[in-house]
Amino acid sequence: MHDTTGNEPTVQTVISGEVAGDDVERAERAVRAALTGARGRVASARVTLTVLAEPAPPRPALAQAVIDLGGRRLRAQAAAPSLPEAIDLLRDRLARRVAA
Repeated sequence: MHDTTGNEPTVQTVISGEVAGDDVERAERAVRAALTGARGRVASARVTLTVLAEPAPPRPALAQAVIDLGGRRLRAQAAAPSLPEAIDLLRDRLARRVAA
């Protein structure tokens, strides 16, 4: 598990499979970007990154986020051929849920 601290929300990251450190940082930045301008306090933010082993399905990279925003639980997930693609999709989906 990886925690990031500062004025920004802490993002806890759990990994499974062959996940690079750059992908962990990318996911944490993506979640913070999706939460920019969110109304309410971010009580928790958790990201799970998974890369399935061979033989893998067509979209072996999975990115999931669960956020507690002002008492509201938001969840988003994405699957893609690569982890950077899954993280980008996750950011977009999470941003839509935050705005709703």
